[in-house]
Formats: sequence, C-alpha cells, structure tokens
Amino acid sequence: MLEERNKSDMAAIREKVHLYAATCNAGDFEGWISIWTDDAIQMYPGVPSRVGKEQIRAGMKPAFDQFILNIALTSDIEVKVSGDLGFACGTYLLSMTPKAGGDTIEFDGKYLSIFERQGDGSWKGTHDCFNSNKPET
Repeated sequence: MLEERNKSDMAAIREKVHLYAATCNAGDFEGWISIWTDDAIQMYPGVPSRVGKEQIRAGMKPAFDQFILNIALTSDIEVKVSGDLGFACGTYLLSMTPKAGGDTIEFDGKYLSIFERQGDGSWKGTHDCFNSNKPET
C-alpha cells in the first residue's frame, strides 16, 4: 500500500514538472503561477531569492509578457518522496524569443524543485532553483 502511494505521489510530482514546462511553452502565466504555494521561494540565477507568490509573480510576469518561452525537459525527471515532501530534479533546454523581435536566447541547465502535499492531497511547489550550464562571461 505504501509503495503504491509513493509511486502515485512520484507520478503527481512528475506531472507538475511537465505542467511547469507546458504552461511556460503555452505562455500561460496563470497556469504556471498556480503550481506554487503562496509562500514558495524561487532561487534563480542573477537575482535575489523571491519569497512568496506575489514576489514570484512580479519577477516572472515580465518574462511571460516579453518572451516566447520554450522549455524542453532533456533528462528523465528524478523524483523522491518522503512523507508530505518530495523533490524533482533534471535537466532542460530553454529558448527565449523576444516577442518584439530579436535574437533567441538559448541555454541548457539543471533544476531542483521541492514540492509539498497539500491538504487536498495535491502537490504544489515550495522551492524552485535552477542554473544554466552556460559559463559566465
């Protein structure tokens, strides 16, 4: 029974990671922001941590407004679950094409996201961190 629940939880977290990419690729900001808890923490390169959904909203909305995003997950998603917490990590390729025209920015990298089971049994992200494999210039 516990093993079946663990497999189900792992599948639900994998689904959230795929939803992360799908909502970015569709330009669906509201769908993307719904993945996170109200007190989530985003730790992205080059900017201070964004604490809480409102800071995440303020920091990420311009990317959705200004770019066509395309995220391809490039490795199997590793998922582990322990009780009401789980994590997912893997690699990705991101392209960002300016909606106003201009060169597409591309880079590959890796991510680690932590998820927490909610009262209704669903999973939401509490922490999100990624970095690029592109060397700093």
